[in-house]
Amino acid sequence: MEKRTRPIGFMIKQINNVYEKDLNERLRKIGITASQCAVLDYLFHTSRDEVSQRDVEKALNLKNPTVTGILKRLDEKGYILCVPNAKDRRKNNIYLTEKAYDIQRRMEADRRKLDRELTRGMSKREVESLTKNLEKLLYNIAEP
Repeated sequence: MEKRTRPIGFMIKQINNVYEKDLNERLRKIGITASQCAVLDYLFHTSRDEVSQRDVEKALNLKNPTVTGILKRLDEKGYILCVPNAKDRRKNNIYLTEKAYDIQRRMEADRRKLDRELTRGMSKREVESLTKNLEKLLYNIAEP
């Protein structure tokens, strides 16, 4: 009898569901969600001097209302400041606060630990290959 393979998209969705649930449980201890973690991670690692909400939307492939809500909650929690752009008052620049830098190490450690659990039993070469293939998948699905 032929083994039936599951559709790749469904497997990715299942992995995401479990990953996000686990990451949310870990991050709850420091008071943020997986979505908030993704935005903070982008802000920690971007090379841009000025970051706007639109930059976050593009980088994380999220819709405006979603990013608006995430930024509002991060601002309320004291992790970011939204400051009107000097050249264009319709835009806000987003800046990290000391409070955000205080949780950065813990947040990144939680994510690294979860990544190690995801790739348990894989060789370094297999992890590199997986990463390369996931980047291709992301590129393929993001292309119009």
